Amino acid sequence: MRVRNLTGLFASLLILAIVGCGGGGGSNTTSGTSLSGTASKGPIAGGTVKVFEIISSATFAPRANIPRYGTTALAQDITDADGGYSITIPSSFTTGSLLIQITGGSYKDEATGATRNVDDQYANGMRAVFSNISGVVKRGGALSASVTPFTEMAAADAGPNPSDQGIKNSNQKIALAFNLPDILGTKALDPTKPFPAGTSAAEQSYALALATFSQYQKDSGGTLTEIGAAMLAEVNASSTGQLTPVTETKIDASSNNFAGSTNNLNPVLNTPAVNPSAPAAILTVSSSAASDIDGSVTITVQVTRADNTPVPDGTVVNFTKTLGTLSADSATTVNGSASVTLTSPTPGSAVVTATSGGVSTPAAAVSFTDPNAPTSLVLTANAARGVTTGPAVLLSANVVRLAGGPVPDGTPVTFAIISGPGTLTGATAASGGIATVNLTSSAAASVVVRATAGGVSQELSVPFIVQPTQAIVKLRTTGTLPAGTLIGGISATLNYASGKGLSIVPASVVTSGVAAGSLLVPNTTVAGQVVLGLINTSGIALGEYATLTFAVADGNFPASSDFTMGPSSAIDAATANLPGVSTTILGVTIQ
Repeated sequence: MRVRNLTGLFASLLILAIVGCGGGGGSNTTSGTSLSGTASKGPIAGGTVKVFEIISSATFAPRANIPRYGTTALAQDITDADGGYSITIPSSFTTGSLLIQITGGSYKDEATGATRNVDDQYANGMRAVFSNISGVVKRGGALSASVTPFTEMAAADAGPNPSDQGIKNSNQKIALAFNLPDILGTKALDPTKPFPAGTSAAEQSYALALATFSQYQKDSGGTLTEIGAAMLAEVNASSTGQLTPVTETKIDASSNNFAGSTNNLNPVLNTPAVNPSAPAAILTVSSSAASDIDGSVTITVQVTRADNTPVPDGTVVNFTKTLGTLSADSATTVNGSASVTLTSPTPGSAVVTATSGGVSTPAAAVSFTDPNAPTSLVLTANAARGVTTGPAVLLSANVVRLAGGPVPDGTPVTFAIISGPGTLTGATAASGGIATVNLTSSAAASVVVRATAGGVSQELSVPFIVQPTQAIVKLRTTGTLPAGTLIGGISATLNYASGKGLSIVPASVVTSGVAAGSLLVPNTTVAGQVVLGLINTSGIALGEYATLTFAVADGNFPASSDFTMGPSSAIDAATANLPGVSTTILGVTIQ
């Protein structure tokens, strides 16, 4: 709002002098003088416009007992929807000053969008004072006057007995105090609508100033009469005719806040050419951060004007986010800085964007993590394999959290069969970081199970086999027999592993193969071995001669390697030793 442009200011004052000058007297016109303009706070519709003569305004000293303001209107009109009015001043009035007064009517408040009544804001109407019109009348010209809160301040400053020079001084004083163009001659535009093509910078500045008045009222409260009176008092108390720095800052912030609001439909009001206090850049103080989901991150931005100085205190910065909750959707600047905090109950990445005026920037990228989130999982089984008819295999998922150590009790862990004919029962949630489930299968096959907690998982393949009930071992003789010689007797020891659930009785040791019909005497009394003695008086050839069937206890899974041969010997039918013949294991079948 504070346009510091002396060249423009002097030009405005010159316009004021030209419009308001005149020396009294002059030729009368037959049709009267046209007076038109706009009544705006925004545009006032349905307001009554009355024009009064200011009597004896040529002198500072009023005549005794004669009030300066006329009591009978020279002419009047009703403002249209855009606040416009047009009045013809009688041809008999060609010199002197004028008072223009607006009463009644309503307007849309620029800052709030609310409909307000003029009489609620100004008990005696909103006014403008116009200095001696004789110069305009002489030239046959038309008069133009905007009526706004600024012209009302000038009318109030002119006092109850204004002189022509006093009117000029008051209008100039208000223009200077608010760094405005000609407050009478400049058309008041409506910033809540797109400006017409060709509008001047002066008109744009005036529109922003009027909207700023509304924003200031929204921010600070009070009626327009009260606000105007307080500001006028500051101007008159100042040796330089300026507002106090505190009020100046509030006005500049209100200017930014209206220009940056959705009610402003004219981006030009966010440019330094019209609004020198407008935000030109947003610098990120905190560009990225990380937090636990139960923590918060402060996002701070620095907002500067085109000259790289901080925007006025109280300038609104709006914040948006892609995740989480902001402490506020907006914050006001202090020394150009504005801050909000961001929290999120869920993990993820958030981008916070800051907007002020016509400037917007991604202010921060924030990553929220759950310290209790599972970060690794190890799946194990209590047995290397399962048995189709045996007990269930217990699977355990050991889950570690992001912050280290076991996940909290109750953390969900899911188990699923990925392949194979298995069944899962009795799954538990994590306790002490470990969740368990039972796995069974009715078929001899591998079952693949996957355990999942949060975003981590692991698979484990568990083979299932049928429970063996017996191990069948076949023995044979190997070596070389002399020509024409047969085996008449065999002595051999078969060793078997203890602790594998193997057991055997003599009846389970029988002749087979070439030894059919032979006499076989087994000794099974010593655990871990079977001693065999075989006799055949007719003699037998080399080959399989005995089958031993071992019983296997439940839960045991012996292997072929659990059976080994001990000492063995052979004799011929004449009882002579056969050193080239020994006993070996022909095969082991576990079933």
